[in-house]
Amino acid sequence: MFNLDNEYTIAIIISVATVVVAVVLEIGLKIAKNRIRGDAEEFDPPPKYLVLDALDGPAVLIILLIGWTYSGSLALNHWHSGRDIDADLALLVQRVGAAVIVAVGAFVITRIGSLLLDWYASHVAASTSTQLDDQLIPSFKRMLPILVYALAILWGLAIFEIEISPLLATLGIGGIAIALAAQPTLSNYFAGTYVISEGEIEPGDFIEIEGGPSGFVEDISWRSTKLRSRFNNLIIIPNSMMSDNMITNYSRPALAMNVIVTGGVSYSSDLQQVEDIVMEVANKIVIESEHAVTETEPRAGFSTFGDSNIDFWVFLQATDRAGSFQLKSQLIKQIHERFNEAGIVINYPIRHLVVDDVPEEDDTADREPTAPEQIVEFVRDS
Repeated sequence: MFNLDNEYTIAIIISVATVVVAVVLEIGLKIAKNRIRGDAEEFDPPPKYLVLDALDGPAVLIILLIGWTYSGSLALNHWHSGRDIDADLALLVQRVGAAVIVAVGAFVITRIGSLLLDWYASHVAASTSTQLDDQLIPSFKRMLPILVYALAILWGLAIFEIEISPLLATLGIGGIAIALAAQPTLSNYFAGTYVISEGEIEPGDFIEIEGGPSGFVEDISWRSTKLRSRFNNLIIIPNSMMSDNMITNYSRPALAMNVIVTGGVSYSSDLQQVEDIVMEVANKIVIESEHAVTETEPRAGFSTFGDSNIDFWVFLQATDRAGSFQLKSQLIKQIHERFNEAGIVINYPIRHLVVDDVPEEDDTADREPTAPEQIVEFVRDS
């Protein structure tokens, strides 16, 4: 006979009510998901749909666990009341049930977090100009389960009244030891955070490290940066090296790159003619070459009186670094060709020796000349 004063009756009522609530919750989640989805054949789920989908199933299980744990402990409390037994079965059921609820809750949190991070990566991060969020999301997805399940384990130990202070102290000491052992890895990790967050280097850029290699950036990860060299080889550089050295990025602030060619002409050359020829060649290359920036006018001038030549320079702007090599080669070839046609000489390094006259008569006229004196005499005769 049912009696509300009977703990068994109350436990049965709670169990049945729990099942009813779980069924209603499941139906409500299904209805809410169908309303969000609508009749669309191709459905791109929004975040709220992802949350409801993650709760569908685990939420019902949590409701059942809460109700059945409470009703079971209530019935066991009444059953062993007055009996001489060692174990408190009701308390054990409560603790086990609470621990299972915490575990299921940790699973739900990690599942929702993973789904939301995936949605952000495909809908938001892909359209942003920075690569920071694209690099951070995979790390967050790896760290989220570790953090959530670690907290769940500590909570579970607290539920069973297991002292966690010694465990935390042990973990702290072990963490210090691991940090010291993994210092190079951690150094590269934090350096990678700096490189990624700065946003000054991105895949596709051509960079050169001071005293190190150069190449096109293929990938930037938390531990290393991968370059593709000019010889089409893969170079893996630790991020600590990237943060500790000067880096020249040839792709920023723009791909266009200045090209300066220097040379020299004989002192007997007509400098105005030299400048006219150089400017004529430069303007022709800007018009004809696909590697030249047409918006930037070429410039030329003279820089110094050299030992053998008067030095000149000519300036152009290339579309990118690869084009700068082509542009410089064309400029040198055509200037050399035009100088030859005009008879303009580019001297080899030469030296002129000026020697004072030797006195006609001296006290040493009868002695044999030494080697240096023979050289001087030869120069004078020449």
